[in-house]
Amino acid sequence: MTIERRQTPRSRVYQGASVVFNGRQSVLDCTLRNWSDTGALVRMSDWIALPKTFEIDIADRDESVRVRQCWRRGDDVGVAFLTPGESQPVAPISLDAMRKRRQPS
Repeated sequence: MTIERRQTPRSRVYQGASVVFNGRQSVLDCTLRNWSDTGALVRMSDWIALPKTFEIDIADRDESVRVRQCWRRGDDVGVAFLTPGESQPVAPISLDAMRKRRQPS
């Protein structure tokens, strides 16, 4: 039996989007798989380390939303939408720093 922890119901979607971070210098293709008023499920096209907060640019809507990563399971990333007061600027991350994050300890 699965316990539902979401505050609002999510709708299934299949929408192209992009994950954007690092001062908009890093743009990665992804697919939105479900969506609600408070968050979404993002499926990455490939595994890559992501920062705690980033933006999602939605292809068909010409819209961008700021999100916080809540959980990660393989290529699937659960995110919560940030309100403008919660959004904090994210400093650019160097390519070397990203590579170090991906290396196992």
